[in-house]
Amino acid sequence: MSITLKSILDNLDSVAVLAGGIFAGTAFYLSYGQTPALREFGLNEYWRVFPYLFEKGAIQPISTIIAGTAGIVYGTRIIGAPFYRNLWITAGSTFLAIIPFTLIFLVPTNQIIINDNKIVKSGNESQINVATKKELLDKWATLHLFRTIASIAGFSAMIFGLSRHSSFVYAS
Repeated sequence: MSITLKSILDNLDSVAVLAGGIFAGTAFYLSYGQTPALREFGLNEYWRVFPYLFEKGAIQPISTIIAGTAGIVYGTRIIGAPFYRNLWITAGSTFLAIIPFTLIFLVPTNQIIINDNKIVKSGNESQINVATKKELLDKWATLHLFRTIASIAGFSAMIFGLSRHSSFVYAS
């Protein structure tokens, strides 16, 4: 294995932490900054702006995939430290698990909100009443909170693991 490739593989922990931090930080902001602020702004405004805010979120799945994959690959290379090996694999898996969770639980809710907004934008009346709008936005916020908690847990585990990386021996 070339020295450059080995060097990259030996430092995937830093890559995982960087990508995981981007996701966890963004998720934290969405859950504890943006969503409460939009709720205070008003239900109709929050409903109307929702599609614009979340269509720009393409970096989220990319950072999740990078954090998860780099964490798992890094973990599988650790020799003689099973706790840290498992820590990195678990942290990486946590990030990768966010993807199916999002596809199964959040995307359907997103689509309902986005599709209704398209109907309104085309000049027709909303097909969803105020109570259901509030319910859908609250459901989205709760589901997103699960992603936030998972990403903070995964990121925290990675930070802990990163603080111990200088003592690891790696597979070639």
